[in-house]
Amino acid sequence: CSRPVQSPMQVPGRPPASGPLANPGVRAVGGVVATFAGAFGGLAAITALATGVSRKIVVSRLRANGQVCYLCEGRKFVTCRTCAGDKAIEWQPLANPGMRRLCACPTCGGKTGLQKCNNCVGLGYA
Repeated sequence: CSRPVQSPMQVPGRPPASGPLANPGVRAVGGVVATFAGAFGGLAAITALATGVSRKIVVSRLRANGQVCYLCEGRKFVTCRTCAGDKAIEWQPLANPGMRRLCACPTCGGKTGLQKCNNCVGLGYA
C-alpha cells in the first residue's frame, strides 16, 4: 500500500492547485506588484488631495483680496496673440503661391480666437 506523493504547495484534504497562481514564483511576483501598486496609488491620491486643497486656498485668498487681473480685466481670456483673433494663420510653403492658404490657429484651435490669460492663468485674479 503506497501513499500518493504530495507537492509542497498542496494542502492535505484539498485537490491539487491548478492555474497560474499554483506556481509559487507567480504568487510572489503578484504580491510585490500589489504592494507597489498600493503604495504608489496611495501616494498619488494623497498628492492629488493636497494639490486640490492648496489650490482652493490660493484662489480663495486671491478672490478675498479683490485684485482683478490687469491684463484680462477679470474675463479670464484675452485675444489670441498668434492669430490676433482671426482664428486662422496664413501659411504658404511655396515662394510664388497660386492661392492663399489659411490654417487653423494652433494656439486657440481656430474655434474662439481667444486664449487663456497667461498672467492670471485663467482665474481672473492676479
